Amino acid sequence: MNAMKRGIVLFLLAALTLSSCGPYSYTLTMEMRQPSKSGLDLDRKSFAVACLNDGDAADSAFIMSVSEGFARSLEEEYFAGEPVIGIYTIGKTPGADYSSRDSVMNVLLDTGSDVVFIFDSPDLEKATLSAPQAVAKPVVRDSAYLVEASVPFSLRLYVYDSMNPDDKVLVYTGKSVAKPVAYTDGFQSDSVVLARAMASLSAPGLETGEISGGPFLPQWQAESFSFTYYDSEPWIEAVIAAHEYRWSDAIGQWIKLSDTGNMQRRSCAAYNLALTFHILDQQQIAKEWLDVSDSTYPLHLSYDLRKKIEAKLKK
Repeated sequence: MNAMKRGIVLFLLAALTLSSCGPYSYTLTMEMRQPSKSGLDLDRKSFAVACLNDGDAADSAFIMSVSEGFARSLEEEYFAGEPVIGIYTIGKTPGADYSSRDSVMNVLLDTGSDVVFIFDSPDLEKATLSAPQAVAKPVVRDSAYLVEASVPFSLRLYVYDSMNPDDKVLVYTGKSVAKPVAYTDGFQSDSVVLARAMASLSAPGLETGEISGGPFLPQWQAESFSFTYYDSEPWIEAVIAAHEYRWSDAIGQWIKLSDTGNMQRRSCAAYNLALTFHILDQQQIAKEWLDVSDSTYPLHLSYDLRKKIEAKLKK
């Protein structure tokens, strides 16, 4: 048994001396995923990202990069970095309202996703160029100077979550300045340098997309959970497994411990299983185990847990 386990066991055994009878309670505090700042709970849902193409080369290149950066930010948080979010390009029809429910629903059905994010074509304003700055060690002659362009832009994002009870399209807007760069030998005209800079909008587009994903990332909040246990090795080992987030081991141990003629111990094991499945966001299974606990030997901890489970089931 490693040092951490020994420390937990010693703590639990010390707690046994505080009372002459069981069951005892062990509180585990952990960070739990909460809905995003947008208010949308996007956990365990599939996403698609679409961008509207208005036919302008700079607009299209920029918004495609924004979409890629946006998808990447969601993949990092919800899918452990796996590239699973589809990105779609849609030809923009002049005068069409892409913020309407019918429009986003059509895209949703085409992608087969639970949630769709649609970036409208961007509004890129007139760009300005900085003064050329000498490059310390240019690789080739025409890269002797670096010029930074400033391109003010505004974005509109339409979001529809098919599992959101509100059943409405959310619209987000934002403004910023893209700063693509271009290299020059110092003799090219501003129009040539500007064209080079506008062809390099992908890098600031990716960054803009990653920033835009922020409001849709989950928030984390510390939450405490109380498990029950008795003064025997199988119960303590199960609590140790829960402390180390070895949930399958804890579940297996508590299922064995629930197979007993002692109604109080059976109820405690069933309660621990309900709590574990609640933490794992398997709320229907959690409810079934809590029903077993309540029907066997009601525990005072059950009331609060049932409220949490039922709240999750309503979403």
